[in-house]
Amino acid sequence: MTRRHYRLPSLTALAVFEAAARHLSLKHAAQELNVTPGAVSHQIKALEAEIGVALFLRVHRGVVLTPEGDELYATLATSFSRTAAVIERIRAPDSDRVITIGASTAVASLWLIPRIARLWQRHPEIRINHRVSDIASDLEGSDVDLAIRYGDGNWQGVTAVKLFADVIVPVCGREFAKRHPVRHAADLIDLPLLQLQAIDVGWMSWNEWFRLCGVKKNAPVNKTFNNYTIALQAAEEGAGVVLGWRRLIRTYLDANRLVPITDASVDAPSAYYLTWNSERTLSAAEELTRNWLVDAA
Repeated sequence: MTRRHYRLPSLTALAVFEAAARHLSLKHAAQELNVTPGAVSHQIKALEAEIGVALFLRVHRGVVLTPEGDELYATLATSFSRTAAVIERIRAPDSDRVITIGASTAVASLWLIPRIARLWQRHPEIRINHRVSDIASDLEGSDVDLAIRYGDGNWQGVTAVKLFADVIVPVCGREFAKRHPVRHAADLIDLPLLQLQAIDVGWMSWNEWFRLCGVKKNAPVNKTFNNYTIALQAAEEGAGVVLGWRRLIRTYLDANRLVPITDASVDAPSAYYLTWNSERTLSAAEELTRNWLVDAA
């Protein structure tokens, strides 16, 4: 048996465990690592056997970390993050670097891409890749240099700069608004409501919006979408009313493609932040991109 200097288990097994712990899902870890869930399970069982403790508890809906697993994950996540930061500093020069920016589908399509297009007009030398995902953990990987995330700005190991807060208001197509005059928030309950079935837990539902407006009755939502842009398009075509995040849909509002159907609105409980790993120093190109996005917001 090969003797390891640091008395560590297999680095492959540790990397597999870190991915599974980060996702709290063997399936999602397998997708990230491009292997089968069975291979992930095998590596974790081998790791547990080698160190003599259980790292996960199998529960009905997936897995949870044991106290020992939680301690090991915290150490690995910090170590891997710092290692990635060092590698980034000694990698090829900035001119050869590609900046990866992560964002949800809605943020990428409605806010980020138009601003990146204007950045390229001024700085065509900057090379940017996009990581677009509605799964929050996909935006936390070491290969994502900058990410736009929704929340309170307090993430462990992350530097966060606030981009903007938002206001949520019901919107629809112009003709639909003319046919359905609305005076109060409660009047909306009788209209066809378009609901986004979002993976992002921060996305507001109609029932939550009504509750914050003081309407106690639940909304009979019967038209759902898993893509916000498609939901906006359906509202524009007269299919019903959708919750509009004003800053995200500003181009729709400015062009009168969508209009508020009522003056009732709700402040979004959190805000959008531009984030990056606190353990690493941004390159000159990354700093320029960060400043550009902050100024654009």
